[in-house]
Amino acid sequence: MRIKILALVIGIALSITFVTPAFAAYNAGYSNLKPAKLIVDPFAECTNAFQCNATFLVGDTVTFTGLFTSDEGRFIQDANINIYRITATGKQLIASAVTERDGTFKTTWQAQFIERKEAGETFKQQMREVSTMQAEFEGDSIYASTKSGKIVITVRIMDVITYVATDKKLYREGETALIFVNFIAGEIEGKNIRYGDFITPDTIKATYDLEPVQLSEKQVGSYTFVTPPLTIGHHQLLINPAKDGYNSSVGFITVQVSGFFGK
Repeated sequence: MRIKILALVIGIALSITFVTPAFAAYNAGYSNLKPAKLIVDPFAECTNAFQCNATFLVGDTVTFTGLFTSDEGRFIQDANINIYRITATGKQLIASAVTERDGTFKTTWQAQFIERKEAGETFKQQMREVSTMQAEFEGDSIYASTKSGKIVITVRIMDVITYVATDKKLYREGETALIFVNFIAGEIEGKNIRYGDFITPDTIKATYDLEPVQLSEKQVGSYTFVTPPLTIGHHQLLINPAKDGYNSSVGFITVQVSGFFGK
């Protein structure tokens, strides 16, 4: 009976999946080489010690620091440490470092979408990407290969929010319309918008009545356009900005010209 109970306990223990905290040392296991420990320090942006769950914006500098020691705690220097993004099909190298005399290492990575998908591929613009990162020592003639715990981070992308307005709502034939165009960095979450600073797009494609036109820049993120003398009917200015590391929103406005102004 004792043998059966012991076998049952061992079977249950083997079936449990243990989650290694992101910043705990991961031991390589048994081999003829010496075991080692690899620890990644938590980011200030981490929300917990098990997965991290930090959020960064595209373009932010993510700094990986940590410690590499022998199983007995002796510092290991001149060791190559790689930072990988773990995927369902393998791993992608994103940064590397060499340990110092005290076993510490430091390297940086510019936050970005590793699998960028444009609008049309996903039916909407990609707003965020969740990635699992892990530090790894590949092993050498003395120490066995070893890994850190896994780190989960989210990379978000900002939006270029385009605002377009005219100086009046209705115009007479022959008048010109002064149109104001502003570009603001922000985050759009459903109906909620969080605004940032005015920004200057890398490129601006503008058309007035389907013809390409140029906007006049007044200050950072602020532009104007003056229409030709207006004819009766409707005229439209369409604005399509682009900025690296940002999603963009198309802006437009319709200029109404009445033949019965004031009636």
